[in-house]
Amino acid sequence: MKKFNRYAALSLRAFLVTTVVMYGCIRPNDSVSRATPIIDAEPQTLQWSQMSGPEVAAISALFSNGSDLFAGTRAGVVFRAVNQGEGWTTINAGLPGQSVLSLAAIGPNLFAGTDGGGVFRLINQGENQGERWIAVNSGLTNLFVTALAVSGTDIFAGTRGGVFRLSDQGESWTAVNTGLPSNVVVFSLAAVGTNIFAGLPFLGGGSGVFRSSDRGANWTAINTGLSNVGVSKIAAAGTGIFAATDDGVIRSLDQGENWTPVNTGLPPSLRISSFAVIGESIFAGVNSPFISNGGVIRSLDQGESWTPVNTGLPNLGVQDLAVVGTSLFAGTLSGAFRTTSHGKIWDAVNTGLTGAIILSLDAVGPYLFAGLSGDSNVSVFRFDSREKSWAAVNAGLPPRAAISSLVAVGTNIFAGTGGSLVGGNGVFRSTNQGESWTAVNAGLPVNARVTALAVSGTNLFAAIPSSLFPSPNGGIFRSTNQGGSWTAVNTGLPANASISSIAAVGPNLFAAISNVVIMGSALFRSSDQGENWTAVGAGLPLNSSVSSFGALGPNLFAGTFDNGVFRSTDQGESWTAVNTGLPPNARISSIAAVGTNLFAATFNSGVFHSTDQGGSWTAVNVGLTDLRVRTFAVLEGRLFAGTLGSGVFVTDVTQ
Repeated sequence: MKKFNRYAALSLRAFLVTTVVMYGCIRPNDSVSRATPIIDAEPQTLQWSQMSGPEVAAISALFSNGSDLFAGTRAGVVFRAVNQGEGWTTINAGLPGQSVLSLAAIGPNLFAGTDGGGVFRLINQGENQGERWIAVNSGLTNLFVTALAVSGTDIFAGTRGGVFRLSDQGESWTAVNTGLPSNVVVFSLAAVGTNIFAGLPFLGGGSGVFRSSDRGANWTAINTGLSNVGVSKIAAAGTGIFAATDDGVIRSLDQGENWTPVNTGLPPSLRISSFAVIGESIFAGVNSPFISNGGVIRSLDQGESWTPVNTGLPNLGVQDLAVVGTSLFAGTLSGAFRTTSHGKIWDAVNTGLTGAIILSLDAVGPYLFAGLSGDSNVSVFRFDSREKSWAAVNAGLPPRAAISSLVAVGTNIFAGTGGSLVGGNGVFRSTNQGESWTAVNAGLPVNARVTALAVSGTNLFAAIPSSLFPSPNGGIFRSTNQGGSWTAVNTGLPANASISSIAAVGPNLFAAISNVVIMGSALFRSSDQGENWTAVGAGLPLNSSVSSFGALGPNLFAGTFDNGVFRSTDQGESWTAVNTGLPPNARISSIAAVGTNLFAATFNSGVFHSTDQGGSWTAVNVGLTDLRVRTFAVLEGRLFAGTLGSGVFVTDVTQ
């Protein structure tokens, strides 16, 4: 089972990321307040700007090309630093949004391998248009690219469906898999001289290390000294070739003919993610697939022994290493770190690294709170509108908690945690503006996964999706004492309903069901603070669940995952599609009202604006460089948009 762990972890992570982004485990809808009465704005006046924080990103790939340093993130964004990591800028146009797992260059030409989108090449479009990524996928029959390697004028792509070669920076890939197992999955590639090495995971059909000496035309297994272990990373380091396996680190001093374990000092139960070399020092990045443990280890004797070198490097889990000159960089779940002393001291270098996946936003007084995904090692950031500064506020929150929802009840702030399909961490409360958090879960199911929180008066409601572990337990829970205790309030709801969204609109509560086909109704309403629920929602499609709610004047709006926006003029009894101007089958993530302006966020098409109660919509995306918008918040006449990989953007609706 141990040998299967890394592939299982990667596959599960990809599935969970999709689930977290798309479905109820991260719905950040809180109580739907009536629109703030401010000056109306014409759509053409809206201009978005990216905020300076949160400066955090879950880095999945680091790569240096000359003096330039590049970072690819799990959220599918690429950053570049040209001054030893002191300042980062995004180069994101054209990328599809899938995780960037590998970066490589032939001369000045940069390539990015993505987890489901294939390979992209960075081009310069000219003085006025800047840089853009273009897909280079002709002939690439598997778009899940796990590794890139360059040998001469050839670039090789390791995928979940074998190895492909692109020659002379052409436009078409050629499969080069002769000698590799059928249906091969490749985790790592390395070019050493004229040889290409491929690392394969342990999947039953073949594993270990393969080598090609003829540009990938033929491959030979070179596993002397190995015994059915998966190989996740290969790199040339010093005079040897090192490979990270399910059982530790192995080394070859003869181009892979023989392998020897070199594990003295290696941390137990962790995996090696990357290697780097500076002079006589060989460095390895270490992490765990599921928790944030890890760091950097160093060997001064060609891998015979390893020593941790983590002073100043938080326990974040290192995903990749890169070298620029004599500086070593570590890409972690919470950004980039640099050492100029061979690991003796590390410093964070995250200025401009605004790559957070924002799942929830809430404005409380002068503060804006941002809840992040579990990909990042930091869960909540707070923006002070007076100081114009961001700060991490995580004391008491579980490591890597996905914050699905943020709401305020009086002076208290509540955070609902999402997470994997098998469980979450329930609800946390802060009584000091986020400085510290305490779990408040009495009465909630064990390991409750919260999809949404809502506030009605002084009552707090939590939506819990049904879970098979430890037993089916979905539904709505209510607290009347600031989270001190919770009571299930599900009368009238289907048993173990999975709730994707909940909202308070005036005296009514609305709960959306995510497993609509099973439950038979998309929407339920309560007029007595959750004591009783009644099925409503005539006109809503049964093939798509409601992701979000909004209210403007007497009208109620529902955003759906696949069918755009619907409007109700009778408190949810009946609904009509209002999608003129929206993309076909628009995937709505959030709805917000500001004055007489109505805004709809989409998962992949940016923000749309309506001034006629949803009768028509216009895209308002000028300055919004990431169109994957997950959530809204309104503070002092400004509309904030949290994105799925580029942090927070803001526009002033009063201007």
